[in-house]
Amino acid sequence: MTLWEMHPRASASAVRGFVTVDGRRLHYIRQGNGPAIVMLHASPCSAKVMSDLQLRWGAEFTTFAFDLPGFGLSQPPDGDITIPVLAEIIIAGMRALGIEQAALYGRHTGASVCLEMAVNHPAMVSMLLTDGLPIFAAPYTDERLAQYLPPIEPRWDGGHLTWAYFRYREQHMFWPWDYSVLEHRADADLPDVQFLHRGAVELLEAADTYAQTYQAAFRYETLPLVDEVDVPVFWGNRPGDSQFKTIPRYPAGAPIHVMDRDPEIALEQELELLRLHKAAGVVPDYFSGFEASALPMSLEDYIVTRHGCVRVIGAGLQRDGVPLIFLHDLPGGIDLHREEIERLAEDRPVVAFELAGNGESFVASAPSHAIWLEQIEDVRATFGWGEVALYAHGTSAALALDFAGRHADQVREIIMRSPPVLSADERALFSAQYAPDITPSEDGGYLLRLWHHLRDQELWYPHFRRDHASRRTAPPRIDPAWLTRRAVTLLKQPEHYAPIWQAVLGHDLGAALGGISVPVRVIVDPSDIFAGTAAGLASGSVPAAVSE
Repeated sequence: MTLWEMHPRASASAVRGFVTVDGRRLHYIRQGNGPAIVMLHASPCSAKVMSDLQLRWGAEFTTFAFDLPGFGLSQPPDGDITIPVLAEIIIAGMRALGIEQAALYGRHTGASVCLEMAVNHPAMVSMLLTDGLPIFAAPYTDERLAQYLPPIEPRWDGGHLTWAYFRYREQHMFWPWDYSVLEHRADADLPDVQFLHRGAVELLEAADTYAQTYQAAFRYETLPLVDEVDVPVFWGNRPGDSQFKTIPRYPAGAPIHVMDRDPEIALEQELELLRLHKAAGVVPDYFSGFEASALPMSLEDYIVTRHGCVRVIGAGLQRDGVPLIFLHDLPGGIDLHREEIERLAEDRPVVAFELAGNGESFVASAPSHAIWLEQIEDVRATFGWGEVALYAHGTSAALALDFAGRHADQVREIIMRSPPVLSADERALFSAQYAPDITPSEDGGYLLRLWHHLRDQELWYPHFRRDHASRRTAPPRIDPAWLTRRAVTLLKQPEHYAPIWQAVLGHDLGAALGGISVPVRVIVDPSDIFAGTAAGLASGSVPAAVSE
């Protein structure tokens, strides 16, 4: 089970996508069938927190959970971020998707955005249901917001990872989170470690933008607008929620609904209300941008494979030349290779996608070599390409060789960058102890375990032999910002981290190379972890055009 989905069935039925609003990507997760519901999350989370609701409500509705700009995979707008600005972006996203009307459901920051949408675009809204509309006794000052929303700055020792984890944990114990005294103790259960892990990763993912979007909710005055809503509205509140105590501040006669403290019961109560005013109009079919008849030069979206949605970056899509499918390092993700992908696309079309179990490509079962092979075929077939080149970065080399062995007529050549060509003894040793267990734990220690594993990989080879003879001589890539990018990508599906390492390091690349009929080029960058193992096979160094 993936950590963002509390129910394993969700990944099998949910699809994901991007729309473009004013040149910026807006990300959403879609699930179910029926009238449309637009769902907006609280800060500092993402649409992933709506997974439980989407799974249940998707039996009767088509649910669209958006990442608010500045969170998740949605890019922030230029200029000041305010609730009215966020509301117009979501409305534009609905129009771009072809959603004529929807019921609105929002939590906290999302509730404020939904309120603004309902007031200004009533024709597109069948009803409004909030879960804890933010109501504050007094506006937050700039000084108070700076204290409440401190910058998240990468540290060499990884301390910012545990800070994010315990910062997110603290807000479920005290409200506000930075007032840890009895008078501010939260009336709530502490969420389980999986929930806390997801929230911490989302906070780290939005580290550069979270304060801009979060502060918008504190500056927005909701009470003056409560009586201006002309669509059916239900002001939902739950015991244990930080906004539950604000119920007396609502205008007299406001349709307040107190939900059950138990979230499973509450989602059924909310569903009963959503049934009262279902949206009219067309609910469009799902469509990936990569299915368009004419592709732009660059595009980021998802492709539906037989094993779920995979996130895809396309670059140089209008160029001539043999298309190249980029296979990222395993475990890993395409966010770690964006610059390299762009350089490779200077003279040919390049498509890079996240293999199941990595980054933002989720799968209902455990990821495997067999699943990845079928996903490569599905991506190739989506574009209708008869023949492609494969670019395998590091540990994806065995996957490229296996695919070419099965589909030699579809592969023009393979380019392998610093593949791990290991002896039998090395494969056995590395598979047994190369990767640490980074299963989330309540003490947050798994975060530092991953951080120093990534850092030590740059300093020793192999990283677990920390002696003088094992020191690496290439300049170490230990910039905290770069290591944070890697850590966040890997922490999105931490349960797969060690198993994927074990799988990819168990392949005998030397034997596989001996039986391949497709032309193979090996290039090496000294900074790569397995550069030394591939040096004897290299036909050249990594050119500047593809070097990171």
